[in-house]
Amino acid sequence: MHLSAQQQTSLPLMDGKPRGSSEAPGAARYDWTQNLADTDHIRLFRETDWTRNGLGSLQDWDSTLQLFANFVFADSRPACLWWGPEYVAIYNDAFAPMCHGVHPTLMGSTYAESFPEIWPQIRAMCQESIKTGVGQNVTSDAPLLVERNGWKEEAFFSGSFVPIGPHDRPLGFYNSAFEVTEQKLADRRTSMLNKLAAVPSQNVDAVTDHVLATLTTNSYDVPLAMLYQVRGDTELTTLELQGHIGLPEGHQLLVKVAELSSSKGLVPDLRRARCGPCFINFDERFRSVSWQGWGAPSEKIAILPITSLDRTFGYLVIGLNPFRPFGDACRQFATDLSHMVSTIFSAAVNFELAESRRKQLESDLAFSNLQLRHLVNHASVGMCHVSNEGQMLWANEHYFQLAGRSADEHLANYSFYDVYLEEDLPQVEGLWNNLISGMEHVNAEFRLKRTYTAPTGEEMPASIQVLGFPYCDSNGRVRSIMACTTDISRLKWAEKFHARSAMEAREGKKQLEAFVDFVSHEMRNPLGAIMHCADAIVAMTEKHSSARIAAECSATLADNKEKAKIILQCATHQRRILDDVLTLSKLNSTLLSITPAPVAPSSLVSSVVGMFEAELGSNSIRCKVDADPSMSDLSVTQVSLDPSRVTQIFINLLTNAIKFVKGSNDPSITIKYGASLSSPRSYFPDNMTWADSKPSIDMNGPEWGTGEQIFLNFTVQDTGIGMDSGGIAKIFQRFSQANIKTHVTYGGSGLGLFISKELAEKQGGEIGVFSVPGLGTTFGFYIKVRRRTTEHVILTKPSIEQGSKPTTQRLNVLLVEDNIINQQVLSKQLRQAGCVVEVANHGLEALQSLDEKTFDAVLMDSEVSTMLASSF
Repeated sequence: MHLSAQQQTSLPLMDGKPRGSSEAPGAARYDWTQNLADTDHIRLFRETDWTRNGLGSLQDWDSTLQLFANFVFADSRPACLWWGPEYVAIYNDAFAPMCHGVHPTLMGSTYAESFPEIWPQIRAMCQESIKTGVGQNVTSDAPLLVERNGWKEEAFFSGSFVPIGPHDRPLGFYNSAFEVTEQKLADRRTSMLNKLAAVPSQNVDAVTDHVLATLTTNSYDVPLAMLYQVRGDTELTTLELQGHIGLPEGHQLLVKVAELSSSKGLVPDLRRARCGPCFINFDERFRSVSWQGWGAPSEKIAILPITSLDRTFGYLVIGLNPFRPFGDACRQFATDLSHMVSTIFSAAVNFELAESRRKQLESDLAFSNLQLRHLVNHASVGMCHVSNEGQMLWANEHYFQLAGRSADEHLANYSFYDVYLEEDLPQVEGLWNNLISGMEHVNAEFRLKRTYTAPTGEEMPASIQVLGFPYCDSNGRVRSIMACTTDISRLKWAEKFHARSAMEAREGKKQLEAFVDFVSHEMRNPLGAIMHCADAIVAMTEKHSSARIAAECSATLADNKEKAKIILQCATHQRRILDDVLTLSKLNSTLLSITPAPVAPSSLVSSVVGMFEAELGSNSIRCKVDADPSMSDLSVTQVSLDPSRVTQIFINLLTNAIKFVKGSNDPSITIKYGASLSSPRSYFPDNMTWADSKPSIDMNGPEWGTGEQIFLNFTVQDTGIGMDSGGIAKIFQRFSQANIKTHVTYGGSGLGLFISKELAEKQGGEIGVFSVPGLGTTFGFYIKVRRRTTEHVILTKPSIEQGSKPTTQRLNVLLVEDNIINQQVLSKQLRQAGCVVEVANHGLEALQSLDEKTFDAVLMDSEVSTMLASSF
C-alpha cells in the first residue's frame, strides 16, 4: 500500500520522525476520534497510553495515521495496524478474539512485547516485505483458541501483512485476517480418515494397532479413545479391550474383559450403541483422564459401533474435540469414522476368514497343485481360476455368491462375462486382454447384474473390486488367469447416498400427497352416497307427510325419517373424524398449505353459522354473532386469508360448543370477531389459557398482496358444562379430551382442538381457552392476515323486473362419475329436481357425449378415472 511522493512529504517514517505537520501554530486541536463509534473497544482505544511507545497522544497523530486507524476500525474483517519502528498495535474489535491471551493489553503495545515467541519470524517476514515492497501472506497451520460468546473455540486464521508508505521505509504494516476453520478441520479429519483407509495389513490385530496409531495423529479431534472387540462365535456376549488412548493405568474405565450384559465401566452405554452411534455427556466416570491434544475434557463422548451388515465386530469410544461446538459437523465426523473403521475391520475379518478357509483346505485336502496353491496364496475373499480360453477351472463359494450365479452357469467359455452389466463389459474385456498379454496384475472395479440391498432397503447393482494376475510357467508364458474379488457395494452406495437423499425425499413427499388424496377420495365417496340417500329419504318423507295415508304407514314414514336423520348425524360425525384424520396426516407430512383468497370476515362468519342453522334449530340453541367495534374502527372490510382453514377451525369449535351446550338450561352460543394491529392477545380475557405453539407464516408471496398486516380475532362462547384446570391442560393435545367421561358421554376423536391449534399456528396465530365448570367455556383464536389493497368484483344476483315471471326449463345435465353408487344417487336427485340427466362413466365417455349433444351443465369429479377434470 504505497503513497505518492507528494503524500509522503507529510508522513512520519519508521524511525518515528515526522516530515511535516498539518497543523498551524496555535490552531485549535480537533478531536478526530469523536466520529468513531461509541463502543467498549473504541473507549479502550481512546484510553490507551499511546505515548509510551513513541506514537504520541491521539491529538498529535498525523493525518496518515488517523486515516489508517479509521480504516482499521471500519474493516469488518479482523484487522490490526502495526505502526512505527516498534510495530505498535492498533486493532479493531473483530481482531480481539484472535489475541485471546493478550487482549486488551495488546492495544498500544509492540509486537515484541505481546508475542515474543513469534516476533523473530514476523520481523524477518516484515524485513522481506521491506526488501521486496510486496506484502506477505500468512497461513497458520496451528489452531488458535478464540473466545466466542463466553466459550473457547478452536479456530484457524489466514491473513497478510501489507506495507504502508515507501516500500524501502514503510510507516507500518496493515495486518488483515480471515477465518479458515471449517476448511482446516475438514482437511485434518479427512487426512486422518485417509490414513485409516491405508491399512498396512489385513490382520485383525494389525488393523487394531493401525486404528489406534492413526487416532493418535489427530489428538485434537480424538483426545480419548477406547477400542473394544466382540468375542464369541455364536453369541456376541464378551467384550475385550484391545487398546486405549488417554486413560492412565488403574482407571475405573479400564475394564479389560466384560460380559455385554454387565454394568462395568462403559458397557451399559455400549449396549445402547448396538443400533447406531450414540453420544453421552461428560460425567464423573471420566475424571482423571489424561486428555490428549488440548488437555481439556471432552463435553461429548461418542460411542461408535463397528459393524458390517448383521454382524458386530466391536465398539470404538472416542472423546470429541472439547473446543468445537457439538453440531452436524461433529456428528458427521463421528459417523464417517464409524463407517471407515467398520469397513477396514470387516475387510480384515473377511480376509482372515478367507485365510482360515484356505489353510483348512490345505490341511484337509493336502493341495499339491501349484496353480491352486498360487491362487490361494493371493486370495482375498472371492477366488477364481480361469484358463486362457475363458473356461472356469475353479472358484470358491464366495466368488459364486458375489457373482450371483451358480457354478453350473459358469460352464461355458467366457461365461463369467455374464455376471457384469452391459455398460462395464468393454472394461472387463480390456482387463482380460491385459492379463492374457502378460501384465503382472490388474486392479479394477465393476458393476454386476446382481442387486445389492442397501441399509435403507434400496436396491442397486452390486459392485466388486477385482484383483487379477496371470499364472505363468517356468518360461514366463501365461498358462491361466487367477483373480480375487471383494464386495464394495456398501462403499459405492455410501458415495451416492447423500446425492440421492434429496431427490428421494422430494419423490416420497409427492407420493405421500397422492396417497392422501386417493384415500380422501375413496373414503368420502361412500360417505357422500350415504348422506345423499339419507337426505333424499328425509326430503321424501317430508314431501308425503301431509298426504292422506294410513296411520300405520304414516308412523312408518315418520320412523324412517327419524332413522334417516340419525344416519345423517352419524355420517356427518364420521366425515368430521375423517377430515380430522386426513388433516392430521397432511400436518404430519408437511403437505398442508395455506392458500389465501380475498374474503370479507363478516361473510365468512355468517357462512359458517349458516352451516349449523339446522342443527342449532333442532336443538333449540340460540346463536348470536357480534362484530367488535374494532372492525369498523380499523375499516376492516376485506382481507387475504385461507377461508377453508379458518372455516375448519370454526367447525371444530362450533361442533364442540353445540355438543356440550345441549344439556344446559339456557343453551346459547355467542360468536364475536374483531381486529387489531398488534398484541392480539389483548383482545381476549386476561385469564385465557393459551396452547403451546410457535406461530409462523410467510406472507411475502404475491398471492397475499401488499396490504397492511393485521390480526383477526375470534371467540366462541357457550353456556355448556365447562371444564376444570385439569381438563384445560390437555385438551389441545393429540387424541386428548378433558376427561374419560367426556369421551363416553359426548364422543369425539380428540383431534379437533389439536388440529385447530396447528391450523392457527400455520396462519401466524394462536388458540386458547377460558372455562368455569358449570358456567360454560370460551374458545378464542387469532390469525394474521393482510388487507386487500385493490377492489375485487363482487358478483350479485341478477335483478328481475317487476311483473315479469321467471322462466322454467328442464336443464340438460351431463353427470361424469366413475363411482356407480354416486351415479345412481346423484342422477336420481337431479331427475327429481326436473333435470334431464345423461351419465358418463369416465372422462373419455364425457368427451364423446359433448361431441354428440349440447348440455346446460356438466357435473364431474375432479379426479374421475381415465382423464382428470383439469384435462378438459
